[in-house]
Amino acid sequence: MRKIQAQFLLLLLLAAPAAGYAIEPLVGAQWLRENLGIGDLVVLDIQEAPEFQKYHIPGAVNIPYSQWRTGSKEKPSGMLPPVQRLETLIGAAGIDNQSAVVIVPTGRGAGDLAAAARVFWTFKVLGHPQVAVLDGGLLAYAQTGKGTPRLESGANTPQPKAFAAQFSSAYIADSDSVRRAMESGAQLVDARSTGEYVGVYVGGDNERPGTIPGAKNLPFDWVTENGSGQLRALDELSALYAAMDIPKTGDQVHFCHTGNRAALTWFVSYALFGNKNAKLYDASMKEWARQSEFPIEQQIKLCKAC
Repeated sequence: MRKIQAQFLLLLLLAAPAAGYAIEPLVGAQWLRENLGIGDLVVLDIQEAPEFQKYHIPGAVNIPYSQWRTGSKEKPSGMLPPVQRLETLIGAAGIDNQSAVVIVPTGRGAGDLAAAARVFWTFKVLGHPQVAVLDGGLLAYAQTGKGTPRLESGANTPQPKAFAAQFSSAYIADSDSVRRAMESGAQLVDARSTGEYVGVYVGGDNERPGTIPGAKNLPFDWVTENGSGQLRALDELSALYAAMDIPKTGDQVHFCHTGNRAALTWFVSYALFGNKNAKLYDASMKEWARQSEFPIEQQIKLCKAC
């Protein structure tokens, strides 16, 4: 009996996420259900607090997505917050440098998945290797398994821990690096809608319509199953990249309007295709299209003012 118990304990230890645990960047709902509560695995729900308290995965901690970007009163808004703020935020949620983190969006659509990809990118910028996105999000998890409760409600108060960032600029693009990418022939990937890409739709006030010259268009929701919160299979993603004439390797800069939607196409390139030379332009067209000295390519012009 003791021998059986010892063997069972050994299996748990071998399966447990710990320091150096090689968690896959994209995990499924069934995998999460089977690994829930093992070792240093932390389930990070990015719903806003009122929604989180209504329903979440048992044991999950909550850092609302709005806290992962600078606020509307900050200049510039919608950007990567200061590193020290992120360290405090992450540590307060009970996450330290040994934690294996699974990011859980709601799963209602491609926008939710893009938000999770943006948080994944943030962890990479902070030098944290043990991070994954839950494919299909909370909705997919709620449909798995039998017996034990699938979701719980209420607020969780985790034990705070110390999280120390090891900041890396390897995954961040700014306007200067975009200019260098244009000059070197690196691939620019515009993850906005086709209407925005060709210049029919305008992003916001004082923004010129069109895209960065040389960019290829890959609408972010195309990488999901019919715009859902679940990514397409790898072979379908490969076919999609080929159809849009976007290489899976080499230097890339992904952008959209504010660096949210493009996080999802960046995630596909970096995490699924293994392209470590893929970067995300954080400020994206919200910055680029407002600077008159930055070149713009507009394929369709519908008015003289444009």
